[in-house]
Amino acid sequence: MRKQDLDSNDPKFFDVIVGELIAHVSVHIIKSAKVFHLVYDGGREPLNMTIANADDGSKFWTSLPEGRQEEAELAGAAVAAYLREYRRNQLCVTTTDKRSAAPSLFD
Repeated sequence: MRKQDLDSNDPKFFDVIVGELIAHVSVHIIKSAKVFHLVYDGGREPLNMTIANADDGSKFWTSLPEGRQEEAELAGAAVAAYLREYRRNQLCVTTTDKRSAAPSLFD
């Protein structure tokens, strides 16, 4: 995993739609791996997943533990789409120290 993947400003909690269900996603770092924990509305068993590297160097979503591969690929596509959109629309905020002796509108 690349360092920027671990140090990003991505949200730690968000919701995505997976199929017809809403999944509440939390992001965790475990032994330098980014793990996504999904809790579904409607009682479906929670899913843990991460991005793995194939032998040919390509990346794919996989469930932890293995066994729910198709679900991980579907949920992973929803998570990836959400994060791409979040990064594209992320707001930039600039802060400055108050240096003027004149009172501001907020004093």
